Amino acid sequence: MTVLALPTVLLIAGAAVAAPPALYFWRRQPPKANLVSSDDRGSGRRSSRRKRNGGSELSMFDKLNRIFGPAANPAGSPASAPPPAASPPAVHFDFEDERIPDAARVKIRRILACIEEVGKAMEREQVPGFSRIDMEQMRDIHLPKLAKSYIDIPTGYRSEIFRKTGKSASFILLESLDKMQAKMDEILKNLAQNDIDAFTENTQFIGQRYADDDNPFQ
Repeated sequence: MTVLALPTVLLIAGAAVAAPPALYFWRRQPPKANLVSSDDRGSGRRSSRRKRNGGSELSMFDKLNRIFGPAANPAGSPASAPPPAASPPAVHFDFEDERIPDAARVKIRRILACIEEVGKAMEREQVPGFSRIDMEQMRDIHLPKLAKSYIDIPTGYRSEIFRKTGKSASFILLESLDKMQAKMDEILKNLAQNDIDAFTENTQFIGQRYADDDNPFQ
């Protein structure tokens, strides 16, 4: 409600004299509309943004990260494969160590020679079920670890192995070397068979291609 006071002007002897306010006009103002302050408008905009962003308002850092950050992995695209695990380090060992039995050293020399032969063959063809990594692990890890584990057994306690297994430590060492040699023999046999098959196919082709029946000058 607003009250207005209007001054009254009297004319006395040609002079205007202001009288004290005597009249009051009452006017009922209409009810105020629901005004929205700038703060309320700002909060409304933030609320709408929160709804669009899934219910939580992004901070300035999140906005920058969304703009300049790495692109997300598209749905359904395959994830990159993890890098292969590093192979164990090579075991350095002197295979001519005199603590190794003579028979075992002979077998070790033969295994190493076969590994070298297989390595040369693998440069021109693949070996099924045996990769170059397998070959390197046999030469640089498995064979030296086997020989080293034998000489690491104290001499006075090697009889314990015989009491538990009925076999001496040197006998078990030779058995293990025989298994490795058998694997090498199998690989070399397969490689030789592949070479024999390739030679047979080539001779058959030559026989058919250059047979006398196909000679135009006969």
